[in-house]
Amino acid sequence: MELTGLPIIMICSYIIGEIFKVIFKKKKDYYKLIPILVSITGGLLGILIYLTNPEVILNASNIWVALEIGIVSGASSTGANQLIKQTFKKEGDESNE
Repeated sequence: MELTGLPIIMICSYIIGEIFKVIFKKKKDYYKLIPILVSITGGLLGILIYLTNPEVILNASNIWVALEIGIVSGASSTGANQLIKQTFKKEGDESNE
């Protein structure tokens, strides 16, 4: 049950990023802030999970390790978004959404 914290952080960060995109749909220049937002969200979730149930987040030895794990998991949600986007991208589609 050690690895359950990572997908939880990644999915929650991904959802926060998508909500941010919906809120700022008309201001696409704000989209560059999404990786920072999901990394911060992941870090906070890592700390929260560590404080509530430390063995779920890879048996983190202290709060700083939990913060690092959370930041990396949150940032990986950006990579997951790009993987999904590039997989389903249509031929000749050059949109940057």
